[in-house]
Amino acid sequence: MALLLACLLALPLLAAPDAPPGDAGGAMPTPAAGAPADRPPSAVEPAAPAAPAAADAPVITVWTGATLPAGQRGDPQKWVNVLGNVTSPVTLTSLSYTLNGGPSQALSTGPDNMRLARSGDFNIELDYTDLRPGANTVIIRAVDQNGGAAQTTVTVNYRSGELTWLPQTYFYDWATVTRVADLAQMVDGPWRLDGDSVRPTVFDFDRLLALGDLSWRDYTVTVPITVFAIDESGYTAPSNGPGVGVMVRWQGHYRVEGDSQPQTGWRRLGGLGWYRWQRDGDQYTEGFEVLGNGGRLIGTTPKTLNFGVTYMFKLAVQSNFDPSIPATYRFKVWPASSAEPALWDVERRGFQGEPSGGGLLLLAHHVDARFGTVRVDLLNTRPRPILTVLTDGPGGGSVRLSPSATPRIGEDVVLTAAADLGSAFAGWSGALSGAANPGVVTLFESTTITATFTTGGNGIAMPVVLSSNP
Repeated sequence: MALLLACLLALPLLAAPDAPPGDAGGAMPTPAAGAPADRPPSAVEPAAPAAPAAADAPVITVWTGATLPAGQRGDPQKWVNVLGNVTSPVTLTSLSYTLNGGPSQALSTGPDNMRLARSGDFNIELDYTDLRPGANTVIIRAVDQNGGAAQTTVTVNYRSGELTWLPQTYFYDWATVTRVADLAQMVDGPWRLDGDSVRPTVFDFDRLLALGDLSWRDYTVTVPITVFAIDESGYTAPSNGPGVGVMVRWQGHYRVEGDSQPQTGWRRLGGLGWYRWQRDGDQYTEGFEVLGNGGRLIGTTPKTLNFGVTYMFKLAVQSNFDPSIPATYRFKVWPASSAEPALWDVERRGFQGEPSGGGLLLLAHHVDARFGTVRVDLLNTRPRPILTVLTDGPGGGSVRLSPSATPRIGEDVVLTAAADLGSAFAGWSGALSGAANPGVVTLFESTTITATFTTGGNGIAMPVVLSSNP
């Protein structure tokens, strides 16, 4: 098995396109034109952790502690994130981690003007399909320029398949837990409980909490949000304006051009209903907007938001009876002290190529905000994706899949083409392109891939089993 794994790792992998055509990467789009506004209050966050003056080695802090639950409340995205910070009295030369004794993986440290907000911040992205049931051991190791080293262990307790999602109402009540990780997954943080609510403690690029499951298709999310202040560094690129709101049909970050680690692509989404602030010189504008797949604008509403006042944000996604037509997104906002209005502020279709399902995100982008109990009215779920593999061309051959069982949503499937004797593998078409072999496709949706074989090659001699039985 070890020899086979080494051989596979040595082969070139052909991945499905990481980013949609024209994807602008991790940067936020400029807000839609909003209403003129006064300068909003500025957020003041706690000071960053200082480097230990007397320590002779780095110090690693994991924000979720030594244990991290995952999967017991669903798989809201492809990744399980292990977040933290490393400080050192001298220059850090390396930061890395291993999962269950596997190969060492290098980690980037902040700041990077995007997901890694402060000096020393790190974000480990574990593919949930790589986690085994029960305890998974993540060892994080830091080394400084003087040879000082530190190591810490995080146990990710993964439980999957215990939930059967029914068409009913689900509540995420922060008052029922003692830490954020027991109810939601921190995608970017840190976050803290604040009474019956949850709140980011660092006000920077896309502080995110994920809830729900990748299988969720059509649902409505309602959450009270109170905004207190704005981080003024969020007006410049790549942030391009602070914002706060809710996203539906989220599947996880993905790699875009120029990425290292963590990944910054975010535009594969269903809908994002949020409030944005923009500054042009000494002029300020603000307003609500709904973004769809690709980060494109679905619609706006002229309503405005007051600081320190709690508002109900309600965002719904409903599939079309014709699967070739994008889903409809509905968004409304009203003061929590008032009755819910009958009409939606925005009610429009999304865009082609959008995900058919996914979890939900609470999003605070350079904003000090508090999120209350989340209500989800789930209408239906989607099944696991189906990969259909065809062969074509004058030659003959077959394709081996790993894993061979029906993949989970978002799972990476390796396709290895094996030509018959006298034939040669010519390339992939459909969800894969090119001729690298093996190829890899990440399955969020059902798709078809064709392997083409030509004549005249050497092929692969498959073993022949002889039997003495008549």
